[in-house]
Amino acid sequence: MAEQTKIEWVDHTFNPWIGCTKVSPACDNCYAAAMSHRRRWARFQARAPRRRTSAGNWLLPLRWNRKAEAAGIRAKVFGPSLADPFDAEVSPDWREDYLRLIEATPSLDWILLTKRPLVARKFFADRKVPDNLWPGITAENQAMLDLRAPHLLATDAKVRVVSAEPLLGPLDLSRWSGDLGWVIAGGESGPRARPSDPDWFRSLRGQCAAAGIPLFFKQWGEHGQDRIKVGRRKAGAMLDGREHRDAPVQSAGITSFENSSTERFDSSKDKSPNASLQRQ
Repeated sequence: MAEQTKIEWVDHTFNPWIGCTKVSPACDNCYAAAMSHRRRWARFQARAPRRRTSAGNWLLPLRWNRKAEAAGIRAKVFGPSLADPFDAEVSPDWREDYLRLIEATPSLDWILLTKRPLVARKFFADRKVPDNLWPGITAENQAMLDLRAPHLLATDAKVRVVSAEPLLGPLDLSRWSGDLGWVIAGGESGPRARPSDPDWFRSLRGQCAAAGIPLFFKQWGEHGQDRIKVGRRKAGAMLDGREHRDAPVQSAGITSFENSSTERFDSSKDKSPNASLQRQ
């Protein structure tokens, strides 16, 4: 069920709306802003209108849910990839519609990443987070992790996610690791991509292994492990000779994780847009 997205850590990507405002260093080279500008979808700036996608696009998750239910599996959905679900410029009614869609698709696990977790915290202050909604934050450096993590952890959820992509500095998860359910990490892509230090990823790998947190290392980005710019495809996703592609799995209300590496917990060996998007 991966035909809907090229994002390796999910099965589908869904965009209920398009548009955002840049708020932190991770946004500097935003691929979504560049794509939206090129295709004239929406402006990525404050007080600019966000563009809601078509009714037909909103029906796609219902179809994905039916397929997953019929197959007896769960599918992961990331969305939006071209917006922030808790962007202050978004109509509260749109967010309510989105929440109802998530509740109507119980065979899908939804990963919603935000750089505005305080808005998310307030949104869920008087409503339950569905079991199949995994709220997450982008934490490109320690300052952003320390700023955003408290609000994420104050939001009651089955799985909480930290996306360290693009990783622009070392991260110390120790204050938050006991309450995290998944860490996704990766380098930056694009013509202006900034290199990541391999030791930052090695440190995350060790911290996740020690805390029992699934780690998904998505990619090096434009710069390989030697920090030389070689292009995303050539750089690949091998960290010290192997991939790390672990992910949480929910079954019968119990969250475990699928292990893509037989050495996942052996720290002693640690060598230190939506293809179906429809325009209205």
